[in-house]
Amino acid sequence: MTDLSRDTLWQRPKQNDLLPALCLWAGFMSFSLCHAPIPGVNEPHYLTKSLHAWDSTWCAGDFFLESSNAHLVFYRTIGALTLVTTFATSALIGRVLAYGLLALAWQQLCTQLTNDRWSGCLSGVVFLLLASIGNFSGEWLIGGVEAKVFSYGFVFWGIASLLRGGFWQAGLMLGASVAMHPLVGLWSVVAMSMAVVWSLIGDARRQGFAATVVVIRRFVSQRAIIFAIVLFAGTAAWGVVPALMSVLSANSKLSFQANYIQVFYRLPHHLDPMKFKSTAYVGYTFLGGVAWFLNHLVRDQSKSGQPLRFLSRTIFCSGIIAVTGVLIGLGPRPPVEMPYYEFRMNLLKFYPFRLFDVALPILVSIQAAILLSDRRLLSVILPSRSRSIIVAVCFGAALWLNAGRGSIDRMSDAQRADWDKLCAWIKENTPRDSLILTPKESRSFKWFAERAEYVAFKDCPQDAAGIVEWNNRLKFLKKWGEENWNGTSYSAVVTNQLHETTGVTHLVSSRWGPFDAPIVYENDTYRVYQIDGLRH
Repeated sequence: MTDLSRDTLWQRPKQNDLLPALCLWAGFMSFSLCHAPIPGVNEPHYLTKSLHAWDSTWCAGDFFLESSNAHLVFYRTIGALTLVTTFATSALIGRVLAYGLLALAWQQLCTQLTNDRWSGCLSGVVFLLLASIGNFSGEWLIGGVEAKVFSYGFVFWGIASLLRGGFWQAGLMLGASVAMHPLVGLWSVVAMSMAVVWSLIGDARRQGFAATVVVIRRFVSQRAIIFAIVLFAGTAAWGVVPALMSVLSANSKLSFQANYIQVFYRLPHHLDPMKFKSTAYVGYTFLGGVAWFLNHLVRDQSKSGQPLRFLSRTIFCSGIIAVTGVLIGLGPRPPVEMPYYEFRMNLLKFYPFRLFDVALPILVSIQAAILLSDRRLLSVILPSRSRSIIVAVCFGAALWLNAGRGSIDRMSDAQRADWDKLCAWIKENTPRDSLILTPKESRSFKWFAERAEYVAFKDCPQDAAGIVEWNNRLKFLKKWGEENWNGTSYSAVVTNQLHETTGVTHLVSSRWGPFDAPIVYENDTYRVYQIDGLRH
């Protein structure tokens, strides 16, 4: 009988997982708030986009906010919080929900794998410590609130449902994962599908091809399986359709330009393997070796053998996807010197490394939890009190290593105070339809000032036309700044031309300038020039 049949889908007795899940949630929330004080790195990006998706008059004219909505499900669900409360409160409630889902799903998965109700907490702490040491392609799981956190939670819940034979629940959860974040969800489903094929090939070798075909037919003919597939497709479509509309919204020339900008300029730290640090390759090679070694220790005659084997295969397949991505991206730089570089660039834009980046530390953390569980020899060597001390020390180390690393900026206390004062002044003293030109550190401008920006480096759209326009605006400003400097300032004539060309009404500067225009606000770090009323 194949591992994929319902009779051997690793049924588990129900256990009281609420208290361990609450402890795990508290750990995730503590790490989140310590690592990424509100607002976290991507929270202004997601939550301001959410509010504009519901109310198009808010910050009307902002180039990024009016671009395509690739994560529409997030904006329409969690993003609805921005209609009834502040951004900060929305972020906090969003984190509570996101890490509550993640903790509950993580706990279910670990219980299925270990039959130990506290294994989720043990593995969670180990994962946080590993995440504190480093990653491969810049992917993270515990930080601020955004679509991918919910997506990973649904993935874990889907795998746990599959392991206990809940096919329709698995279809719903995996579909919800794709709907919330198509790339995270689809790569997870692809890796799981590869693991299923791996299992079938193993069955064919052991039982013979004919016997395996019979089992597959019986398996896929079950109504629960068919219903799960339909449920998955219907749920996933809510995220796939908007994403496809963003991807397919431009002609081939525009798509080529956007892909080049995205892969090799805006996001090479996520997409170009030639830009990854050598320590990342060494670290993940070592971590992979640890996972292989631990896998041989824990996949013995224990009851967790079959489900852990499936999870290990799924994560190994995510590693195959990542290695394929590395091979696709290897080559000389500049990228145009790579053979077939356009085709390779088109593949790299789909983030082939992100799933493995998170999945490998998760596998090692679960393996470590199995070794530390009450049913293992290691639990005899390490008494319960010693294990508790080790867990507490690891958690404290994770908090210490990550404190503030997920912050929205790297401002000094004085600069941060001046930034807050600047944004408050703009919110209270400029018209709602103002268009502001902001400095590069303006990641949280719309969050605090609630005014539209002409362009922001952090806020890059996700559709091809938007990406190209974003790049054109940045290039225009750079060229304008170089060509119109008279040696001492920017004259009223050229500054007025900037307003007429871009529609910018106010210019915020920390170092750029000075401009021959009225200064309507100033503190120790920033100046605000009003440039829409100049005459020459």
